[in-house]
Amino acid sequence: MTANPVQAGPGLRKQAQQSAWRRTLHSALLELALTALMMFVVVTTVRWLMGTLDPAGDGWWNTTEGRLLALAPVSGYTVTAVMLSPWGRVTGGHINPAITLAMWRYGRTPGRDVAAFIAGQLVGSVLGVAVGRLVWGPMTAAPAVDYAVIRSAPGWSWIAVAVVEATTMFVIVAAAGIGISSRRLRPFTPWAVGTMIGIQIIAFGTLTGAGANPAREFGPALFSGDFSLLPTYLLAPPAGAFAATVMIRRIDARRRKA
Repeated sequence: MTANPVQAGPGLRKQAQQSAWRRTLHSALLELALTALMMFVVVTTVRWLMGTLDPAGDGWWNTTEGRLLALAPVSGYTVTAVMLSPWGRVTGGHINPAITLAMWRYGRTPGRDVAAFIAGQLVGSVLGVAVGRLVWGPMTAAPAVDYAVIRSAPGWSWIAVAVVEATTMFVIVAAAGIGISSRRLRPFTPWAVGTMIGIQIIAFGTLTGAGANPAREFGPALFSGDFSLLPTYLLAPPAGAFAATVMIRRIDARRRKA
């Protein structure tokens, strides 16, 4: 007997919705795991670079700026590796709430995924720091490491930090938007994003902390108890990302009309 379309229609729609939410949950859990991995790499890198810094020693290697030259590419290309991984190809490898918002604005991420992705990224941030503490022990809480929490240089107001963080994210998201909209440039986009993250760490790491990722600061702030600039680090990158999507979408609209 053939099913009545009137009766089958709602059932099929319900199944489709359930399948879509299962995909959302699966992707959000992948974002959680990938963000946790990123944060474990961050804590590990900071522990073994900044945690072994000897200010009394000679040479450029015993300066914060010198260690940043090593930390920057590790952090930047960890993001590239996540984006290129099989799991990153499923979700987009955002590991950053600002990127998730941008990809939604670019039409690359469904609206139903946004809240789940961001929740997964923030929980993953906490989990990654917790694993770092478990693996590396009390040294992760030492002042030189302090759970890899981001701090600005003395004299930098929250406004100045916000401007730099928003501008940095603006540039990264604008470049990503240009890359994903071009078949020729798309394969190079993960490498471009990783390179720009590394450059901004070298340029601003000793000034603003160069986070440009709310998830990068969330877990470390909770563990260290330093919430002084957490709202700035949480809000400024998404603001910069949003502004970039507005600009890129307007450029694309004008290009289509031309």
